[in-house]
Amino acid sequence: MKAENLLVIAAANVRMNVKHTLLPAIVLLFVIPFLYGTGNLDRLQSADCLERMVILTGIPMFTALTRNEHPRSVYETAAIRPTSLRVIVSMRMGFSIIGTCLLISAFEIYMKRCGCSFPFFLYMVRTLAGCMALGFTGLLLACAARNTAVGYLGAFCFYFMIQGGILGRMCKPVTNGVSCMLLLFLAGAGLGVYAFVSRRTIA
Repeated sequence: MKAENLLVIAAANVRMNVKHTLLPAIVLLFVIPFLYGTGNLDRLQSADCLERMVILTGIPMFTALTRNEHPRSVYETAAIRPTSLRVIVSMRMGFSIIGTCLLISAFEIYMKRCGCSFPFFLYMVRTLAGCMALGFTGLLLACAARNTAVGYLGAFCFYFMIQGGILGRMCKPVTNGVSCMLLLFLAGAGLGVYAFVSRRTIA
C-alpha cells in the first residue's frame, strides 16, 4: 500500500472513530456521576466505580470497529489496490485503545479532583483491560454475525454476567488485577476477529 493511500485511510478512520466510538463513550462518562457517586471514594470504592461504570466505555469504543464507514474518496484512493480489512481493523483498534486510555485517564483525573484515593496508573491499565474485555466480546460477536447490533447485545449480556459474578474473578481486573486468563481471553478474541475478517477487503 502506498504511503499516501495509508494516510488518507488513516485520516478517514480517525474521523470514523471520533464519530462512532469516541463521542458515545464521552457521553457515557458524563452520565456516570449522576448514576454512581464519584466523591471521596477510597481504593476499593474507586475500583468498583471503574469496574461497574467506566468499563462500559469499552462497548462503544470497540464493538463497531468493523463497520464500513469509509467515504467515497477512500474507495477512489484505494481502488487500484484493495486494502485488507485486517489492516483497517488494526488501525481502528489502535485508535480505540489510545482513545480509551485517554478517556479513562480523564475520568480518573476527575475522580482525583473529587477526593478519591487510588493508584492512578495501575487502575488505568486495569480499567483498560476491562474495557477491552467487553469491547472485544462485542467486536468478535459482531464479526461472527456480520451484524453490529448483535455485537452490542452480546457485549451488554457479557457485562451483566460479569456484574452478576457468573464469570468469577477473571473479568474484574480493577479489583482483582489482570489475570493470565483475561490476557488469554483478549488474545483469543483478537485472533478470532482477525480470522473472521481475513478474507474480506475494503476497496
